[in-house]
Amino acid sequence: MFKYNVEQKSYKIGKYIVGGDPRSVPTALAGTIFYLKQKKIFRDERKGQINKEYAEKLIKEQEELADKTGLIPLLDVILSFKESIQPILDFVFSVTDTPVLVDAPYWEVKQPMLNYLIEHGLDKEVVYNTITSSSYDEEFELLSQTDIETFFLLPIESQCWTTEARMEITDKLIKKALSYNFKKNNFLIDTCIIDFTSLGIALNTIDEVKNKYGYPAGTAGQNLADSWINLVTKFGHIKKYIKVVASTITLAAGADFIFYGPIQLANLVYPNVAFIKAAHSQLLFDEGKMPPPTHPVFKIN
Repeated sequence: MFKYNVEQKSYKIGKYIVGGDPRSVPTALAGTIFYLKQKKIFRDERKGQINKEYAEKLIKEQEELADKTGLIPLLDVILSFKESIQPILDFVFSVTDTPVLVDAPYWEVKQPMLNYLIEHGLDKEVVYNTITSSSYDEEFELLSQTDIETFFLLPIESQCWTTEARMEITDKLIKKALSYNFKKNNFLIDTCIIDFTSLGIALNTIDEVKNKYGYPAGTAGQNLADSWINLVTKFGHIKKYIKVVASTITLAAGADFIFYGPIQLANLVYPNVAFIKAAHSQLLFDEGKMPPPTHPVFKIN
C-alpha cells in the first residue's frame, strides 16, 4: 500500500512541505474562504468589503487546528469580482502566513488578479488555483511571466467517465503546462470531482498520477455533496457530514491534499484526517521505520 513506481515529488510551500510518502508526510488541507454568499463574512461581495474580525477568526481557527494535528493548512481564497481583488488579498496577507491559493472562477477575474500580484510583488507568495483543461493559451502565457512556482492542475473530463480517459486528459494538461516557461514546474494534480458518481474515478486517478508521475495529487471530494440533488430530500440536513466523509475517503488513495470546502468545517475535518494519518503511519513499521516526530500520530495522542 502506497508504494509507487517513481519517486514522489514534494514542494516547499511557505514553511510547509507538500507531497511525498503518504505514510510519513502530513496531508495538506485547503479551507475555502470568500466564496459567494458565505454567511456572515461579506458586507459587499463585489467590492470585497468583509467582516474582518469574523474572517480572521476563521483563518486563525484553521491555523490552530493545524498546529494541534500536525497537518498542513492551505487557504483557498476565492476572488469572484475584479473590484474585490485588492481589498481581499491585502487583508489576507495582513493576517496570516498560511500558504494562499488564489482562486478565481473566470479569466476576466484571473487576468487582473495576476496583474495585481505581479505589480505588488505578491506572485511569489501564492499558489495558483487552477489551470484547467479549458484554460486559454493567454492564461499560460501570463503565468509564465509571474514568479509563481506552484500550480494546481485540474484535468476536467466529463465524456467517458473512465480512469483511462481522465489520465489521457491529465497527460495532455501536464504536457501543455511543461511546454511553458514557468518559474518552476511544481504541479499538484486535482483529479476532479464533477458529481458523486465520479468520486471513484477521481480516487483511482490519484493513485495513477502518483504512480506515473510522482506529482502530489488529491481532489475536492466534498463537491459531491453539493451535486447530490436528492440528499436533503432523502436523508435530511447532513451535508456537512457527507463533505467530511467524502474528503477523508480520498486518503485511502494516498491524497496529498484535500479541498475540504468551507473553512467553517475545519473543526470537523482536521481531527478526522489526523486520525487516519496516524493509522497510515503504522504502515512504516512494516519496513522498520518510524514517522517523523512532527507527524499527526504524535500530535493527537
